[in-house]
Amino acid sequence: MELSFPADAVVVVAGVPGAGKTTLIRRAVDRDAARVVDTDDRREAGGRRLLYLDHYARIVAAVAGRRPVIIHSRGTHPAARRAIATLAALRGRPAHLVMLDAARSEAEAGQRARGRTVEPAEMDRQLARWRRLMARGPGGEGWASVVALDRSQAACVGAFVFRPAGQATLAAATI
Repeated sequence: MELSFPADAVVVVAGVPGAGKTTLIRRAVDRDAARVVDTDDRREAGGRRLLYLDHYARIVAAVAGRRPVIIHSRGTHPAARRAIATLAALRGRPAHLVMLDAARSEAEAGQRARGRTVEPAEMDRQLARWRRLMARGPGGEGWASVVALDRSQAACVGAFVFRPAGQATLAAATI
């Protein structure tokens, strides 16, 4: 399956820690075709200090550019989601949200597989916010499209494709 977006898209891939965001991005996004903003890139390069401040600065710079943008985000903070969608709108770019939904057991298994776990209390907070988002949906936040995938559906995504406006259609159920 492909997820198809306009060539000027800003795409946020969101989910709780361990949901499979990084796995999906690494497998399905051609970094020559789109700019990827992922905290894991900095973490792996040893850049832990001011990690999230740097992450948001890189989001602003990427959205200000011309290439398609893929943003790795937990997506559990409504203000951060709205800020990204608003920033994209101010630049005249469509913002799209891809939500990766995973059960706690799946997410924790994903964390263990990567060797990086989240404290139980933090995971409780992230899951509570995520469940509220899934129950209510992100309506009114300015997204051109919202796609929700579970881990098995995400595993079927072979590529994020960027096409000229009017030729892009999402290849998954939109909520």
